[in-house]
Amino acid sequence: MKGLLFLSRLALICNGCFLACLVLQRTQDTIPSQGFKGLIIILGWFIAPFLGLVVNIWRGNLLVKRQPSLVPKWLGLTNLIFLIVQICYHFIFQ
Repeated sequence: MKGLLFLSRLALICNGCFLACLVLQRTQDTIPSQGFKGLIIILGWFIAPFLGLVVNIWRGNLLVKRQPSLVPKWLGLTNLIFLIVQICYHFIFQ
């Protein structure tokens, strides 16, 4: 269960990078370092949707089995909302 808690926290960080990617897409070079900008883009565009999917499937599996989860409800709900937004953004709006 601690693995799910770790992945949920990591997914939240990647979701923050997703928001930063949206800001970077609409502004002019707010981050001067290309390496840091590349890290944000990789975590936000590529890792966040897949990690969010893994976390939400794992959490849904626990919910179906009626097993307790160490993940706070606000964190699980936040990751679910970000996953829905990412799916809409990547597949519907693009």
